Amino acid sequence: MQLVEQYIRLCAGRPTEEIGRPLDISLAEVAAILFCTLRNATLTLKKMQSQGWVVWQPGRGRGNRSVITCMLEPADLVLTVAKELVQKGEIRSAREMIDQYRSDLQALDENFSRWMNSQFGPRVMREKGNRGRVDTLRLFYNRPFAGLDPIHIVLRSESHMVKHLFDCLVRFDPVTRTIEPAIAFYWEASEEGKQWTFYLRKGVLFHHGRQLVAEDVRFSLLRLMEHSYKHRWLAASIVSIMVKDDHVLTICLHERDELFLQALSKDYMAIVPQDYVQQMGDQFAQMPVGTGPFRVVRNDDSMLVLEVFTPYFGGRPFLDRIEIWCVPGMAVEAQADETLLSVTALDYQRDTSDPAWSDVVRLEDCFQYVSLNGAKDGPLSHRAFRRLLASMISGRALRQDLQGARERAVIWGGADSFHEKEEVPDSRELARIFEACGYQGEALLLYTYPDPDHVEDAEWILNSCKEYGIAIEIRYASPEELALPSLLREADLVVDSANVDERAELSLREFLYAGALSISHHLDPLGKEEIEHLMSQMASVQTSQDRQPYVDSIMHTLASYSTFVPLYSNRVEMIAHPRLSGVSLDAYGWIDFRRIFVRE
Repeated sequence: MQLVEQYIRLCAGRPTEEIGRPLDISLAEVAAILFCTLRNATLTLKKMQSQGWVVWQPGRGRGNRSVITCMLEPADLVLTVAKELVQKGEIRSAREMIDQYRSDLQALDENFSRWMNSQFGPRVMREKGNRGRVDTLRLFYNRPFAGLDPIHIVLRSESHMVKHLFDCLVRFDPVTRTIEPAIAFYWEASEEGKQWTFYLRKGVLFHHGRQLVAEDVRFSLLRLMEHSYKHRWLAASIVSIMVKDDHVLTICLHERDELFLQALSKDYMAIVPQDYVQQMGDQFAQMPVGTGPFRVVRNDDSMLVLEVFTPYFGGRPFLDRIEIWCVPGMAVEAQADETLLSVTALDYQRDTSDPAWSDVVRLEDCFQYVSLNGAKDGPLSHRAFRRLLASMISGRALRQDLQGARERAVIWGGADSFHEKEEVPDSRELARIFEACGYQGEALLLYTYPDPDHVEDAEWILNSCKEYGIAIEIRYASPEELALPSLLREADLVVDSANVDERAELSLREFLYAGALSISHHLDPLGKEEIEHLMSQMASVQTSQDRQPYVDSIMHTLASYSTFVPLYSNRVEMIAHPRLSGVSLDAYGWIDFRRIFVRE
């Protein structure tokens, strides 16, 4: 803000004077300090006085000096204005102001972070009228939620928000590991398993007020099939979708698929309103409308605000409002003894002498990995070279060196195929492999995100390979860029995360087939053919227990082709405010907002 800058300039212009002490000064001197005209200097001083920043007593008559008293230390003023901006919801502007002055004003950044921490956690307000008590949960995250269109989301954080805004035809219960009704209350399949008929609930409302009909379901599924290269794999078995009336539709498949219902429960398959999507176009991702328990009322680069959708057919959540403030770097700066509940992993230690706070800890089912591009011409097209790289990139060594929240990953049942690799060959054998595969020291391209953990992983891989004479060039890309098939095909290596939850076999299908993940683009032709055959066989088997041998065979095949190297899973640690109940972490390490409530 220009007025803040002018006040700081005014204080800096008289460096030996104390704050709060009257000072004789002429209007001309003020104008010189502020680099403006006498008229603008007068207007500026009046504005500052109206804000209570200065006391200005203009001199009366020619030659009489004026008196000015600066009432606030510059750091206190900047902090006060930043707080006011935050209270108005202008969080990005407040953060930019703090960043602008943090190097010149001592302790400003620390004081702002401490105050910001105090703003998070549960809030209970009493409002007049019908609303009465309003329970709000205020959280922080390090980036805006720019894209919340189910068919285009990439990040697990986006998927988590979509889960609260939309519903699918059916839902998967992670506790019982069974499919339950959602928008469809009943379904039946033909004897050969190729034709599924779904009966939809009546009276299901979208957030914009219209009732859901079967045509919305057909539109949503076709939209994913036609416009989402990222998640088209979910609907690969669908041949046609026929609407019989407003509440009944039939989906026909190419062949029997025992994972079809699980696929319909994925957030990417959420049902959207045809009229609103067509009306909003690209803006739908910013202000989406679904049938879920919460609806979006604000979404910009400062915050995402969700409000409870009272008519929700699945039962009203306990919370009334969720505010997620976008505060880059907040997770690093936060102090654990403040009232907050972060939606990101917290690495710091809190005061364990306070038993009222509760720790929520879980090892993610998801895991970090590096994939090796066997489909690209060059040394990595040779299985021996990929096996050599895999032996250099040991998940165990990486975890020991980098530590933090990294723990050994359990990969689809912990198949023996991915226990730690063999030792790196000696120098003579290295030279032989290099020559046989045509490797002449050229740099291999490694792509990943610029997030701190990915950066550490990538640099560790670079140094580990360099030790054995293999050059790595690291290139950082945004999540949206790293989801592009063209970039994934260009990469020699990719450090990424696999989305894994209690739907284990479906998660494996996503890992292998999702267009936004590297494995589908990095498998060499022979490996892809073997995997395709095993996946097709697995899809026809009815029980998870009977599908496990196919999972083990697929993992053995991936290991034998040295397609990827699992690195670790993250240990997610969260601290919950004493007044919050119902806090738990899902397989992605996120909290379910539908179950949280605030105690008095």
